[in-house]
Amino acid sequence: MVNKVLTAALLLEGPALLVSGFPHIAEMVAKQKHEKRIEALAEFPEYPGAPNHATYDKFDAAAQLVSTSGDHEWRAPGPGDIRGPCAGLNAAANHGYLQRDGVVDSESINSGLWEAFGLDHTATIFLQTATMFFDGDPVSGRWSIGPHSEDTQSLGLVGDLLGNETGICAYGHLKTEGDASITRGDWLAPEMNSNCRSYPEFAQELEDLAVARTGGNITPRVLAEHSNNRKKHSIATNPNYFSPPYAGVAFTFGAHMFAYELLANHSAEYPRGVLTPAVFESFFAYERDENNQLVYTYGHERIPDNWYKRADDDAWTLADILISTSQQCVSYPLNCQVGGNTGEVNSFSGVDLGDISGGLVNSVEDLSDSNRLGCFLSQAIQADAPSFLSNVFNGVLLSTVTGMIGDTLLPVLQTLGDCPNLPAGKSVMQYGAKYPGAKVQNSGPRDGL
Repeated sequence: MVNKVLTAALLLEGPALLVSGFPHIAEMVAKQKHEKRIEALAEFPEYPGAPNHATYDKFDAAAQLVSTSGDHEWRAPGPGDIRGPCAGLNAAANHGYLQRDGVVDSESINSGLWEAFGLDHTATIFLQTATMFFDGDPVSGRWSIGPHSEDTQSLGLVGDLLGNETGICAYGHLKTEGDASITRGDWLAPEMNSNCRSYPEFAQELEDLAVARTGGNITPRVLAEHSNNRKKHSIATNPNYFSPPYAGVAFTFGAHMFAYELLANHSAEYPRGVLTPAVFESFFAYERDENNQLVYTYGHERIPDNWYKRADDDAWTLADILISTSQQCVSYPLNCQVGGNTGEVNSFSGVDLGDISGGLVNSVEDLSDSNRLGCFLSQAIQADAPSFLSNVFNGVLLSTVTGMIGDTLLPVLQTLGDCPNLPAGKSVMQYGAKYPGAKVQNSGPRDGL
């Protein structure tokens, strides 16, 4: 009789009774919902980006060989030289394709990343402009590839008194750099929380995944799955995990794709590139010890000798970044969710995309359209720029840099796509109140390492 009553009650009351009367069942249901939410919807492409990359079959050894000698010999960073979270930027600085001190400008980014990696100017101009606004000095165009440097300031030491130009890691968190990176830590995680240095545990997880999926080589599919795994790891271990539109949805995944699209070695046999563990470890400053364990040396990223970059007519472009990012939204919807944990692990709560985008984007599925994704990112950057700048600068310098938004930033954002009648988006400062990881910090006791 008791079982019949219980069964009837469950049929009538359903989940509400289960949640209130059987909390362990509620936890199980929540876990199932979480797993269902992050389930892949389709396989990530073997060759992401524009379709032409999948069929590219040319190789020019003389044109694609990247010099690692003479002016471009490898040198370890010296005292005062800055290195940070991006393996490609660090390697380019160590080989003199960027300024060796780690304080870069638009000219070196546009020329150096093209010469070293074949990153198209559509991508470098956008990335340089957004980064100098969020993490550096829009007046001089300089920014640090690691933590804060006083050398970015157009006003020198006087400028340092007017604000902290953060660089791309440490207090640059959430502006360009975000949580759940390839090998770096989450800035506000309880442990392993340097977003400047690399952690062997995460690098080994990537290589183990590559062994399981391909036998060893690291492919775009492996990196997309690794990105999804890193998001799930952050949700499960970091009560302060947070993913905003630009740094979280686009830039974090873009960096995963850069690891293959810019760092893979090309040859006549592999004109579309191949990323072996050895090449990955060289670019990410890893060596193996006597026990075959990964050992990381901060700032020692190196372009391998006899390494060949992408062909000029197969360059990785801004359009490719948008297309591959939208492809991840189909394959791994979790990667494209805006939101975060609410102070406890496994408490992920997404934001209403329609609310923060003014109806431009209403679901993660909308972001599978690369054109709409580009407009969404443009909208988010425009919404965040005034808030981020006001938290970094003050006084006359703040007036100067905010005045540059219309003349310098907006024209570059137009390269993200044609976005007529774009509604105003909401800054992370507006919608991130319930997320402890959404609080942007610009200074404090940590140096990022």
